[in-house]
Amino acid sequence: MSRERRRPAPATSVNIAELKNRLSHYLRRVQRGETVLVRDRDRVIARIDRVATGSPVPENDAAWLDRLERGGVVRRGAGLPRGWLTRRPRVGADVVGALLREREEGP
Repeated sequence: MSRERRRPAPATSVNIAELKNRLSHYLRRVQRGETVLVRDRDRVIARIDRVATGSPVPENDAAWLDRLERGGVVRRGAGLPRGWLTRRPRVGADVVGALLREREEGP
């Protein structure tokens, strides 16, 4: 019994701006099995692949974050530091007045 192996389609490389402008187009290509490499200033920073059929999809974000944390991909923070902006910071200058004066002076 012979098994035919499908060769993966070559990866398409795209800059961030073009990906943002034509996201639906590139997502359709990914659905067809292509890989999209995302570039930032000609340096590859990400890869978008099609999800394998039968891959478990988390029920919600919390389940997804739990899985990522167990896998060591993310580390959750413990929350904001104690006393973080519990009261308004003191400013010795008239910030609003300085901004208004700057606007009156112009560029």
